[in-house]
Amino acid sequence: PSTILMTGDATPAKASQSKTPLDRLRRRAGRRGAGGSVDRSKLAFRGLVGVRTLGAFADSAMLPFVVLWARRDVGLSGAMAGLLFLAQALGELAGGLAGGALADRLGHRRVLLVSTAGMAVGYGSLFAVRQPVVALSAFFIAGLFESAFHPTIGALVGDLRAGPELPRAYAMVRVGANVGRIGGPLIGAAAVVVSLHAVFAVVAALLVAALVVTAVTVPPDRDLTEAPGEVEPDARPSALSALLHDRRLGLLVVSGGLLAITFTWWEADGLVLLRELRALGTTSYAALFAIAAAATVVLQMPASRLAHRLSPSRLLLLGACVQAVGMIALAAATLGYVVLIIAVIVIALGQMLYYPTVSTFVSRRAPRGGVATYQAALSTTEDIGTAIGPSTGLVLGGLGGPRLIWLLAGPICLLAGLGSVRATSNYPA
Repeated sequence: PSTILMTGDATPAKASQSKTPLDRLRRRAGRRGAGGSVDRSKLAFRGLVGVRTLGAFADSAMLPFVVLWARRDVGLSGAMAGLLFLAQALGELAGGLAGGALADRLGHRRVLLVSTAGMAVGYGSLFAVRQPVVALSAFFIAGLFESAFHPTIGALVGDLRAGPELPRAYAMVRVGANVGRIGGPLIGAAAVVVSLHAVFAVVAALLVAALVVTAVTVPPDRDLTEAPGEVEPDARPSALSALLHDRRLGLLVVSGGLLAITFTWWEADGLVLLRELRALGTTSYAALFAIAAAATVVLQMPASRLAHRLSPSRLLLLGACVQAVGMIALAAATLGYVVLIIAVIVIALGQMLYYPTVSTFVSRRAPRGGVATYQAALSTTEDIGTAIGPSTGLVLGGLGGPRLIWLLAGPICLLAGLGSVRATSNYPA
């Protein structure tokens, strides 16, 4: 397929027209004064990082208290409380394959505004919800809107940052997300002092703030998306069509799904599995996530510098191998808590190498006018992990013991790395 944000592909006639989104932004700002284009582009990018950070704050503020709220205020007890997360995941999966295509057709900025507003209304409405069916419906609807939130941010980043700047840009977005993961639980804990359902009011406020930041900092769609007539509507594939017809994209989704499954073994089942190896309290377990997020904030940008030295295939293989080492290290939990700290930092380092690289590759490979669609297809890797990981982790742990899970995760990560290499090899960087 034709590529977007790739250099060296345009003919002299097309190159002289300066048709890229960033060039259009420069031309428009150039009529308003020197330096305006650079300032506006920087402002838009910083706004997107801020929106992603606020979204992570909102998500992390809510997640630790959803089950408790469901039991006390909604009447969903035991495993039934987990249906809320299932409803959310189904909403994201159902909307994920359509959300990216809508963003490419209707405009990235518009869809980001609508998806953020829908999340604010969906999660915010839970402040007054006391009925199980209504709560499940609200989580499903919020998941539908959230399915377009992350891919559209990824597409806008691709619009604003081209060439060698793109991996660094995706790395900065990951830093913002991890800042939110560190601070979000603290905000949620402060809201719980008032009441459990007050958490959702805080989540809504954070998402409204993200909505305002988008409206103020991100330029209109005409400055960032393809100009009228440049892209035929039929040339924009759906995410499902892209997965079926683009073998490289499909292989990346399968490989990323394998990595996501192994990570959810740690993220969702880790407390249960590790407790069979050593004494581990909930506070100590939660601290491991904060440590991993802090490590990402500190190390993500230095790690992203490798993007200028290594090819995408080598970076993806390296990231998968590093995650494999961290997962295997969890099998040595009996040696002490320090081993767990080292293991989660190594896992985080593997993700620092893998995810900005795969996002960059997918943005560059996407056909013109289809970046959000391709990003939406890539985001289904997380849905694969959420759908398959938690249940398989507990089943395999029950059959073969907790160490089997971590030892099995290593080869699976290596297999994912080899699949990623096959998907990205012999392709222009």
